[in-house]
Amino acid sequence: MINFYIKAYCLIVKNECYEKNIIQVFIFLCPFITFGQQNINIKSINRNSIYFEAFGQGLYNSISFDRINSINKNIKTSFSAGLTLVPTSELCVVGIPASYNYLFGKNNHHLELGLGITAMYLRQNKLTVSEGVTDLNGNTQINNYIGYQNNFYSYFTPKIGYRFQKNDGGLFLRLTLTPSIAGINSIGGTQGGNLIKHDRETQYFKSAAFFEPYKIFPWAGISIGWTLKN
Repeated sequence: MINFYIKAYCLIVKNECYEKNIIQVFIFLCPFITFGQQNINIKSINRNSIYFEAFGQGLYNSISFDRINSINKNIKTSFSAGLTLVPTSELCVVGIPASYNYLFGKNNHHLELGLGITAMYLRQNKLTVSEGVTDLNGNTQINNYIGYQNNFYSYFTPKIGYRFQKNDGGLFLRLTLTPSIAGINSIGGTQGGNLIKHDRETQYFKSAAFFEPYKIFPWAGISIGWTLKN
């Protein structure tokens, strides 16, 4: 059909050399036309997802946000960040897991590889703290308090797993292996009543969060959520 219009135009202007020139120009513009169509398809992909993750990078349950950053043929990259929160009377946990991910597969099913890091604050409450007091006569009295302990952890979380995510939005599913690798921790320093135990310790790549004495601790996570539509 395109060739028909080119011939018709050339007959109108009564110059056969134009046919060859126009065909050459059309062939030259084809890659740019195709590229423009690819851009439209890329822009139509829904990039933002909200999901709930059990275990995984946050060790406890977390709510997270994921955004696809770039798309190159069969490879996508995304950044995810979330919040872990455990507000109980005996244990208070606040964590921030974050990761950069590579997604392989152009349809709904993806192989996901990533590297992440998590910062966590963990407070243990209702701990029994004992203090020994010796008087001038050499008698020792043991005083007991109900105390607490503040701990800070950071650990690395490489990731490999499966992700189900549609380009046009909707259900988001993920199943990943996310081992915890030792980072920098600050633990100890129990406090209670008038007592402060100055036994705080800073650990450098000694244990994976509170999984002492393991520097690498196997872990996994499962996620379910929704990819928001544009």
